[in-house]
Amino acid sequence: MIEDLKRNVEQEQKILSDLNTLESHVRKYSGNIKSYSSSKISLLKQLKIVNNSVPKLLKGVLISGNSDDPARSVDKENINSGNSRDISRFSYVSPSSSEKRFVTLDNDSRKDYIKELQISEKGFSDLKQSRESQDGVMVRSPSALAAISNKLFSGLSDKISPGFLDLSDDLKKANLRFMLSTYLSIALFVSVSVLIVSASIFAALNYLGFIAINFVWIPFALVAISLMIFYFYPSSERRYVQKKISQELPFAAIHMAAIAGSDIEPTKIFKIIAVSREYKYIGIEIRKVVNQIEIYGYDLVSALNNVAKQTSNQKLAKLLTGLAINISSGGELKSYLEKNAESYMMDYKLERQRYSALAGTFMDVYISILITAPLIFMMLFILMNVSGLSVGYGIDFLMVVGISLVVIANIIFLFILQFKQPDV
Repeated sequence: MIEDLKRNVEQEQKILSDLNTLESHVRKYSGNIKSYSSSKISLLKQLKIVNNSVPKLLKGVLISGNSDDPARSVDKENINSGNSRDISRFSYVSPSSSEKRFVTLDNDSRKDYIKELQISEKGFSDLKQSRESQDGVMVRSPSALAAISNKLFSGLSDKISPGFLDLSDDLKKANLRFMLSTYLSIALFVSVSVLIVSASIFAALNYLGFIAINFVWIPFALVAISLMIFYFYPSSERRYVQKKISQELPFAAIHMAAIAGSDIEPTKIFKIIAVSREYKYIGIEIRKVVNQIEIYGYDLVSALNNVAKQTSNQKLAKLLTGLAINISSGGELKSYLEKNAESYMMDYKLERQRYSALAGTFMDVYISILITAPLIFMMLFILMNVSGLSVGYGIDFLMVVGISLVVIANIIFLFILQFKQPDV
């Protein structure tokens, strides 16, 4: 009984703590008010149910502590027999906090408690999702590949990491979620795995006679290719992120200028952009500004300057630096953002015009090479076949070669156009 009473009191304290957390959440976030209200009512009902069980448990504790009193012996026996029938001890794991909790209640109260518990836990889950959507939080599960790689190669990667500082810079600017040592560990683990698998396949094929020993270099070539991919991927991703930021920047600047026009506090401008789903890549950079303010405690000007040094896009870096100077000097944010937005939009339009001119040039080349030239060769093949001329190869062979070249040229043109095409 004493242990049950202690656990119920602890449960009441935890319910009060949940109520306090709920109040703090609603003061900070404009979340789902309906979920907040239902969770609050449910927690209060849970508190009442647990509190109602305390007198009965306390009475049992008092009786068990006075077993020598003959006048109480009958009551003790009756209550103990009643407890065995009416009181239930159970535990559960809270989905919101992943914490195991214990409580002792009457059987009838237990049903009501479980019902209210489901309501409050669902409310906490909804409010958590609301908080994550407002903060722009992306929850990722830990990488199993990174964990295994660190266990096997963390010592070696820590030793060689000082020689790859340029790779570390690319990882940061590409917004890849790996530290340099972890990334090197993954590269080593994958490369060793490629060597083992490819060497095993080569040995099996050589044993069966499908491949000659002269090709023993193939597994090592695959390892070299794997290491090269890991080395050049961050820089390639950095350039891709830089390009995407340039495409989003005009519209983000216009959006920020519109918000600044309402004389809102400057920090909130960045919070609004950070949670917007319209700016996937700029949003990541702006969330860095918000995190520097709310998590690391920097002021807005310092946060802007810090992120400007880390971003891969020079236009965005200049914009953030200019905003920092503008804020510290008390300038007009709306006017500054509108001027920059106009400049970015002009660059955006010029880029589209350049692509249109390039597409026109490609169209002329395509018509000349892949439409006119095949028709001319087709006429030559017909004349050669009629006149009986020969160049050492049969007409059928030349037709196959010509068609193959046309197909390959079309594929190359498609890849070039896709690579040069700017995203909308």
